[in-house]
Amino acid sequence: MFLLSCHRQRLMQPVLTVCISHKRILSSLPFKSDPWLLEKMKNNSVLCQQYLSSSKFLVIHNRKYLVKSLGQSKTQISYKCFDDIKKDNIIHSVLLSASEDSAIFGVSVENVNDIMDSNESLIEPRPALFSLSQDQLNLATMCLNLLQWQLDNKYCSKCCSKLEYHASGRSCKCIKCSLTYFPRYNPVVIMLVICGNYCLLGHNRNFPSHMFSALAGFIDVGETIEEAVIREVYEEVGIIIDLASVKYVKSDFWGGFRRNYSPELMLGCIAYIKNIQDPICSDEISDAKWFHKKDISHALMNAQSMKKDHNLHLSQDGSYLQVPPPFATAHQLMSSWCLHS
Repeated sequence: MFLLSCHRQRLMQPVLTVCISHKRILSSLPFKSDPWLLEKMKNNSVLCQQYLSSSKFLVIHNRKYLVKSLGQSKTQISYKCFDDIKKDNIIHSVLLSASEDSAIFGVSVENVNDIMDSNESLIEPRPALFSLSQDQLNLATMCLNLLQWQLDNKYCSKCCSKLEYHASGRSCKCIKCSLTYFPRYNPVVIMLVICGNYCLLGHNRNFPSHMFSALAGFIDVGETIEEAVIREVYEEVGIIIDLASVKYVKSDFWGGFRRNYSPELMLGCIAYIKNIQDPICSDEISDAKWFHKKDISHALMNAQSMKKDHNLHLSQDGSYLQVPPPFATAHQLMSSWCLHS
């Protein structure tokens, strides 16, 4: 790993020619990172070493983020500098972002007490969904999953020899057969089924009692997004969807919050049907209902509060409705439907 080799002082910065369109692209990114430089550093060990002295380090210990409190249930990542990190305390490390002036690396450490200040604490990934800003949450989630990928992949699947990781932590190569590995994650479709002013939501057996969400499922090998939507809707609630009615809306990175679950690429879709069909629930779905757009709108507003005691909405059929929080793809699909349809 990059921190296990001798530290070199950072050399002259690479000269980057930046055009106006380049700046516009950078301004739309979830955190301030130069994708061209980041890609270069992924494949250049020397360049990674050059950035160490001016880099910030996002620290993870036992799958928890090192943060400091901002008050009112809000936190922020507590970055450390190079001198704070002892190389013999590092388990794994990974390059997260890069700009012309600095870079951000993520590290997992054996002992966090030596680098933790009195105003800092460790937070689990799931509570961090509610307390970190979106930019920092994106970075921390990426870090957690990349470090877990390193932990889970130590030997070559072809010849069983050890894998050697690149200084960036973003790839590894077998020391015997030279097979190269890169981090991957699973594509998942999540879909909102619409009929006029009603949408279909399902209640998973693991959800809180009044929580309903959009249907979702993994894309099978050989399937397109649209085919996966049709199959999953039919498997979970027995409703037939026409291929031409499936429309892609957005994608989100999700997952890694539970130790034994891989990260996922959520592909959000909307599927339209002409007539309401009665849902027939599968083993995974304990209940499924059609909800009016007004009920969805009220439930979305209640979910903005992020307070469990105040985000239940009494729907038109007399049942309570709770929907996922704003960072969830299902919430964003419902919001898009309510605002723009």
